[in-house]
Amino acid sequence: MIRFKNTYFSYDGKPLISGFSVNISRNEKVVLYGPSGSGKSTLVHAILGFVQPEQGEIIINNLPLSPDTINEIRQLTSWLPQDISLPYNTIREMILAPFEFKANQSRKPSDKEILAEFDKLDLEHDLLHKGISEISGGQKQRILLITTVLLRRPILLLDEPTSALDAQSVDLVINYLRSLTDTTIIAISHDQKLINSLDTKIKIG
Repeated sequence: MIRFKNTYFSYDGKPLISGFSVNISRNEKVVLYGPSGSGKSTLVHAILGFVQPEQGEIIINNLPLSPDTINEIRQLTSWLPQDISLPYNTIREMILAPFEFKANQSRKPSDKEILAEFDKLDLEHDLLHKGISEISGGQKQRILLITTVLLRRPILLLDEPTSALDAQSVDLVINYLRSLTDTTIIAISHDQKLINSLDTKIKIG
């Protein structure tokens, strides 16, 4: 599904990752962990085509990553960054925003479908009609995860998806991610419980 072949990356002219090779199977649940600044985000950004390896090759769903294939590859991926600016007023508006794009319009979920996902992460139904300023950081993080999942793309990329959560909510998110049996997941995390819970652990740095 996703293959890095002897890839090299640098940052500000200094070597960052050297000779990185890994083969991630379809529907595998992978966590990248290691010290800050070691290159975890660089690897995820490379899958999205935001950065290019100086050497080596990245192959996604049998497509070599290149300027010619990046748009097709991005249609296979959902990406939840750690820090995200939200120019929306209500939760419902925030959830439905990605489905305004033409590529996602056919996947636009109903309120019933959204609330079914809320139940899986112990979110109250009335949150759907609240303002973003009225909810906690942990609630927002879970709702953004649901929004990403509702895009129903085969590759899910997550940056610190449990950073704002209490222990009980971390367990809910872990179970939720493991229930996505038809999704390949790559998560960046410093959360030891999440690291221990996913299929494959890759230490960077």
